[in-house]
Amino acid sequence: MIESNELLTIKEASEWATQYLSKTVTTANISYLIQYGRIKKNGDNGMAQVSKQELMNYYKSYNGNREVLWKDQLGKDLNWTLSFDQYKEAETTKHVHRLHPYKGKFIPQLVEYFLDGHIDKFKKQVYFKKGDIVLDPFAGSGTTMVQACELGIHAIGIDISVFNAFIGNCKVSKYALDDVQKEINRITKALKEFLLNSHALEFEEKLLRALYVFNNKYFPVPEYKYKVQRNQINEEKYGAEKEKEFLPIFNKLVEQYNIKLRQDQADSFLDKWYSQHIRDEIRFVFD
Repeated sequence: MIESNELLTIKEASEWATQYLSKTVTTANISYLIQYGRIKKNGDNGMAQVSKQELMNYYKSYNGNREVLWKDQLGKDLNWTLSFDQYKEAETTKHVHRLHPYKGKFIPQLVEYFLDGHIDKFKKQVYFKKGDIVLDPFAGSGTTMVQACELGIHAIGIDISVFNAFIGNCKVSKYALDDVQKEINRITKALKEFLLNSHALEFEEKLLRALYVFNNKYFPVPEYKYKVQRNQINEEKYGAEKEKEFLPIFNKLVEQYNIKLRQDQADSFLDKWYSQHIRDEIRFVFD
């Protein structure tokens, strides 16, 4: 039996946490906690270990507390099942839901809860059945349409954002996968040839190398995150200082490779947030 003050390997920690929480905790979950400074890493050279006591303290402070806090605010009859607290991130962003980032994205399990044919003490009636048509007037990135398709329900999505409509349609369209792969290969080959005459790739390679050296020195993982979590480092102040230190390195590379950062106009989102060579690549691919 492992004492609470003993060190656990990542595998042992995942096994212990799985038993402690009564839900699957993978080695990747433990590595995430280390990487983002939630718990401290002990040991090096592939022998990373964590304190069982620290891991226990983390889960005690996190697991269950959110349910208590929300029920205190919203009432004891809150249906905590709809938090889907027991699901891993990989499960709440399954298949096509993982294709892109989107801030307003619903957890697909939440949509499925209301669309499927089950009932419970909160959902006392089934509202949709296979073959029905569901209208989502605020479709967002198309989560409702995807889950409806999984359940054999037809769906129509409406959204004011053209971009959202594009994302949603991409998710629910039918594809000939062989043709998709051929087109991806064609575009990739053409883009590589397009970039041969550009200094952009060499610039990015040198920039990434410089950032790697700089970050390893001033932002070592996971030590830096661990100290930030415990307020041992003022992240905002420290980050601003190091940004100023790295700026001359960045500017030197920009000048060396003749990189045009700003575009001639700044009327649209793409004009403001993408450098000229990225815009050139986007334009080439779409042409």
